[in-house]
Amino acid sequence: MIRAVGRLVFGMVVFLLACGTSEATVSVSPVIVEAARVQAGQSFEIACENWGEQDLDLQLSLALFDQDERGRVVFLEDVEAVRRAKEVLNLDREVLFLETQAKSIVRVELTQDDFDHLYAVLFVKPKQGGVPTRFAVLFLLSTSESQANLSVSSGVQEGEALAFTVHNKGLRHGLWEGELHLFDASDQLGERRKVTSGVVLAGRSRGVQVSLPHWVQRVEIISDHWGQ
Repeated sequence: MIRAVGRLVFGMVVFLLACGTSEATVSVSPVIVEAARVQAGQSFEIACENWGEQDLDLQLSLALFDQDERGRVVFLEDVEAVRRAKEVLNLDREVLFLETQAKSIVRVELTQDDFDHLYAVLFVKPKQGGVPTRFAVLFLLSTSESQANLSVSSGVQEGEALAFTVHNKGLRHGLWEGELHLFDASDQLGERRKVTSGVVLAGRSRGVQVSLPHWVQRVEIISDHWGQ
């Protein structure tokens, strides 16, 4: 299967942070929190662990995020975005001290559920000077179980590349999956190829580009379903 644009993935992200003459290894897990039918009062747990040989002070903060037309995450850290994030989510602390080889749980509580979808981010940043890295935990929250409503605009073939756009008119993020039918110069079907869009946030669109074999003269885009 060809993934035209990478999916958002779950798991643990580990960073090596240069701190003086030693290295501090910090892990944050999960890096994505995805939940449907959320309600006020619900809480989420983020595990932070210091695997290194140096104690760490971590600064915690909230903001919102969006995505651009290529599907890349864009952090929204203006005053209004930060205010909205802190209005809907509550951190149990804003500073976290982690001793070496220690693990701690940060709890994030949902204080309001007056939205269809919320795309927020928790930043975890070491306070030590000279450490520019920060961790981002993405929250993709929905108050309903409704699925994404995904559609594809007509593709444009230029040489050995195909470009098309996936639109999400639903109230929840989703992933478009489909199949490309590749035809040769005699208009014979030469290959079927699976393709996915990557996550498309609610109310957003993202472009997809796929490389094609040199012999392809025509392409049909077939949608498997509306989204997931």
